[in-house]
Amino acid sequence: MHTIRLSADRINRKSPYWVIQLDELTFRFVTRNGIVYRVGFYKDQYFLGSRAYHFFIANDSEANPPKDNDVFKVITCVLEEFFRQDASVMLYICDPYDHREAIRDSLYKRWFNSYPHNSRLTLEAAEINFDKYIVYTGMILRNDHPEYEELLNAYREFVRRASTLYQVQPK
Repeated sequence: MHTIRLSADRINRKSPYWVIQLDELTFRFVTRNGIVYRVGFYKDQYFLGSRAYHFFIANDSEANPPKDNDVFKVITCVLEEFFRQDASVMLYICDPYDHREAIRDSLYKRWFNSYPHNSRLTLEAAEINFDKYIVYTGMILRNDHPEYEELLNAYREFVRRASTLYQVQPK
C-alpha cells in the first residue's frame, strides 16, 4: 500500500499564505480577503484503490471570493508537495453543483500548463458524456511512475466505459 507524507513546513517555504495542516492530507489557509480555503487529498476507494488520491479545493467561507492569484500559488505549493512523492497519482472530478464544472476543468488545465515542471508530469483529462450531462475529470501522474502505462490505460478504459457504468443525474 502506498502512503504519502505531506508537510506544511515544506509548503510554507514557498506559499504566499500561511498553510496549516489539519490532518495528514488536508490543509487550510486564509487569504488577505479573509476567504478560508481547505485543500487536500483523499484516497481513491474505487477506481485505482490505494494507488491514487482525489484532490479537492473547498471554499469554507460564505463569501464569493475575489480574484486572488496567490490562491493559485498556494495550490501549486500543495500540489508540488504531493508530487514530491515517488508514486503519486492525482485524480480530480470537477464538481457540477453550481454548473461551473467546465470552468473548474479549465483551471486544472491552466495550472498544469503554467506549472514550470510540467514536463515531469502527465495530465490525462477527459469529458465523460452522460445523457444531457458532462463530467469533467482528469488524472495527473509523474512520468517516472513505476506503473505509468498501466495507470494511463486503466484511466482511459474507465473513461471509455464510465457512462455505461454509472447513472448520473444533473442537480
